[in-house]
Amino acid sequence: MSTDLQPFLYLLPTKLAADESGAVKLAWAQGDGPFGHSKPLAANPAVSTIRSHRKFLSDEECDRIIALGESLATVDAGVEKGENRYRVGRISWIEPGDDTAWIFHRLGLAFLEANREYGLELIGFADALQYTVYGPSERFDWHMDLGAGLTSARKLSMTVQLSPPADYAGGDLEFVGHTRAAARERGSATIFPAYVGHRVSPVERGTRRSLVAWASGPSFR
Repeated sequence: MSTDLQPFLYLLPTKLAADESGAVKLAWAQGDGPFGHSKPLAANPAVSTIRSHRKFLSDEECDRIIALGESLATVDAGVEKGENRYRVGRISWIEPGDDTAWIFHRLGLAFLEANREYGLELIGFADALQYTVYGPSERFDWHMDLGAGLTSARKLSMTVQLSPPADYAGGDLEFVGHTRAAARERGSATIFPAYVGHRVSPVERGTRRSLVAWASGPSFR
């Protein structure tokens, strides 16, 4: 991330006021005006990048998470805004505990490492970990992980592939503006900003299992 002087075509006023007649008056900081000024601007190309980590988890660790996820109560996958049919699958929620602490630690460290490039302000996990299962014809259409309520605090998302790629066809994790899908290798992790549009394409054969997590922080500003 670098900070350089950037010529601005127009500077936003720093004060808005109205005179006695109701006419709006605009004011700028001393020495500034609306036109012909340059300001320091930090550019960060990483804010739209997708990061992949192959062999993030071992086969044994993937098996442990699958066994845990399958032992938990499952619900039909849905989203925060009412009934819809653009997400079809099932999920379980993995909460912190003595037997799951290692998963939270592993994902937390991965988020911190990735955030060296993203430069976002993170606090931690406000959501439990989501164990997701998609079978034939099931999917999650185009969406963002950033939304209303508590989801508005999500900054980074992570998906860990738990199924061997030969176990299913279709079910690709795809991103808006990116021509290549995420890595399908078992144990691979994909980290991306929560505001990047993405989808899980329909599963054509078999079953796709994954682990999803979100790192949250103060509201974007």
